[in-house]
Amino acid sequence: MSSSEAPGRAPSGLVVVADPEDSVAVEVRDFVLDSGHPATILDVFDAAQLFTLTVDGSAAVVEPALPMFVRLPAPPLLRVSFDAEFQFNECLAHLWAVAALTPAPVINRPAAGGPGTRVSPSAALTELRAGLPVGSPEIFSSRPPEPPERSEPSEPSGGPSEEEGTQWWVQDLDSWHTRPWPDLPDGRGPSADGHGPYRARWSDPDPLFESVVVLGNHGWRSSPVDLDRLGLEGRSTEIVAKLGLDLAAVVWRLSPDLTRARPVAVDPFPDVEQLRMVWLGLGPQLVKVLFP
Repeated sequence: MSSSEAPGRAPSGLVVVADPEDSVAVEVRDFVLDSGHPATILDVFDAAQLFTLTVDGSAAVVEPALPMFVRLPAPPLLRVSFDAEFQFNECLAHLWAVAALTPAPVINRPAAGGPGTRVSPSAALTELRAGLPVGSPEIFSSRPPEPPERSEPSEPSGGPSEEEGTQWWVQDLDSWHTRPWPDLPDGRGPSADGHGPYRARWSDPDPLFESVVVLGNHGWRSSPVDLDRLGLEGRSTEIVAKLGLDLAAVVWRLSPDLTRARPVAVDPFPDVEQLRMVWLGLGPQLVKVLFP
């Protein structure tokens, strides 16, 4: 059963495709409404029924051509029923095609691999795809991965350089909790029988971070600290463009003296707290993009 804001008539203006309880979807809808434009949140089922896609030869026509902000919810972890899963997948496939082919503006428009798929759980792979120099070794393991042995400076190094950091951090890929070695994210020691999966990489013992939210060719830093000399906004927009994203957050690790910065994570679906930090700049630009 649908839980959308299904109106009595066909929606106009912005269509936010998301779980109606999604806090980002609510924030975007409310800001657009306050800006004088109509906006509606629809779940996958109602959004799929709103649009008609007609293909004639090489031409595809989407009706109505409405701006969209897409935050597709993950499917249920457990199958409710075969019929419900089949309906969800059919609606999702139709909506995927609509969002990819509509001439109207779309935030998080699906590409060939889907929205956000050039961003990998592997930071090293994401760095490669973004055209960045790959940093320290990154290990995925079912057991707690020990730090690589350090090698001599003249040899290919398995240990960290000064830029990569000197603390080995271990992340639980189920909970996303991260702890410095030899602690583990679940509170156990390295001698315990870990079941993982784990990811581990070098970083700083007490890392400093800055987040930059990017929309298109605009970027906004989250903190008021004077970091203009690092050019994080411009560097972040380049990374996001190479990853084929519209709206994303790039997290930078800063050196203790604030003279160097290295990107350590890209979030293709920023949460509401990340967006609120820069909303005074992001909100008006979002409206300009959706209603050119």
